[in-house]
Amino acid sequence: MPSMSDTHHLLALIPGYDADAAAGRALMDQARQLADRCGGTAHALLAAPPSARDAALDSAQAAGLDHAWFIPTPSEALQAQQYVDLFACALRADGLAALLPHALMLVAAQPDNEAFAGALAARLDAAPLGRCTDLEFDAQGTLHARRGAYGNRLGITLACAGTAIAAIRPGVWQAPASGRQTAMQIMDGLPPPRAAHPLTLLPRNEPHAGLDGARIVVSGGRGMGKDTAFPILYDIAARLGGAVGASLPAVDAGWAPVTRQVGISGKYVSPDIYLAVGISGTPQHLAGIDPHTRIVAINKDAEANIFNVAQAGAVAEWQALLPALLDALDKTASP
Repeated sequence: MPSMSDTHHLLALIPGYDADAAAGRALMDQARQLADRCGGTAHALLAAPPSARDAALDSAQAAGLDHAWFIPTPSEALQAQQYVDLFACALRADGLAALLPHALMLVAAQPDNEAFAGALAARLDAAPLGRCTDLEFDAQGTLHARRGAYGNRLGITLACAGTAIAAIRPGVWQAPASGRQTAMQIMDGLPPPRAAHPLTLLPRNEPHAGLDGARIVVSGGRGMGKDTAFPILYDIAARLGGAVGASLPAVDAGWAPVTRQVGISGKYVSPDIYLAVGISGTPQHLAGIDPHTRIVAINKDAEANIFNVAQAGAVAEWQALLPALLDALDKTASP
């Protein structure tokens, strides 16, 4: 039987569990799955207000984790550096400290989490692996982390041993019922974090949400035919809590500002869902979309390349489909 020093420990780090409980659960499921693949153990360190404690620990139990630690936090959301203070202190405490030398720590791939992960890696002298598409341990115990580089135009594999931290996009897979009993501990004696940095909110140059960090992107292309078509994209994005993107031809036509351009010469986006309307799916455009993003396509051309990479699609005129989608969203939102 392998000793503690020979065992890999998968540790899901979840600051602000209450802000997105579903993402937290998905990350814990992924930690359990990776631990089972390498014969290791799976754990979670969660932080949230006390009102979320029971739900967080129940979720850890449902994921079949070996151990879960919960850090009570104030009701207001903390800043990244404050979470770093709390998690760095917790990870040096008894119990967690023994896991750290052979720990692969995981955070959900999201801008705030990735900023937190980078700062925490520096604090703990851990290897910062960035946003990874696959993680695998070889027979010698070396971790091989695959990730994109240069705007995801190149795939690379990083090999490392010891403590590491990676950002991953958890899938919808859920761990089957395991019968494991999750050991649970409340870490309520940690020193308080530093004071929050003062923030000043600046007015946006445009009223619509930006692409950076958007979890849903509604994007339009040349197939929409005219600039007056784009307002419905903004309406749909607003209902979904997302942002509007555009292809290069749509930007060149003046239908959308260059700040909305997605592609090899524009922005790189990594939403959960990318709704592509009237976009043909050229390699130059697809290079701006994270390969793990789920693409939903609407195009009147059944031969458009976008359907080759989309998880779902409709061969239809946007003029018929988008108003119906907007109407359905409005009805869903109505009490």
